[in-house]
Amino acid sequence: MEQGINIREAKAEELDEVENLVKAAYREFQPLLPAAAWERWMDNISETIHSPLGLLLVADNQGKIEGAVKFYPDAAQSHLGQWPAGAASMRLLAVPPAHRGRGYGRLLTQACLKRARELSIPTIFLYTGTFMAAARRLYENLGFQRSPEFDRDPGPIAYRLDLA
Repeated sequence: MEQGINIREAKAEELDEVENLVKAAYREFQPLLPAAAWERWMDNISETIHSPLGLLLVADNQGKIEGAVKFYPDAAQSHLGQWPAGAASMRLLAVPPAHRGRGYGRLLTQACLKRARELSIPTIFLYTGTFMAAARRLYENLGFQRSPEFDRDPGPIAYRLDLA
């Protein structure tokens, strides 16, 4: 893991940069989706990044943004899933391929978990694609468990981590 990484909230003037980073990180999955589904996903990323709901966190490595995640202390604000009341959620964890393996994804996820614990939130949920093997390994290594009762069919699969 590289030294000097600061996990912080994104600044308003960085939103376009973060949007481009997230889209670049997910580009490898484009061949797996129909064109219309891909376009909807890219539009959703734009909306999510620029939405004032939730907290957009970035991994800042000496002034360069290397990854991002959107954290929702109120999971209902994520506009994904029917999460239980009182739960948190996270979306769009993204680290471009050239920067993977350096711990950015883990640090960003841990920052979400830390914020949830500080707010005494008992559970955090997320969705991920079945094809996102590295992300699934990361979540499972951090203690997330599959939560198939929240899966979207067709669509992403659900994970949860009980923090209490």
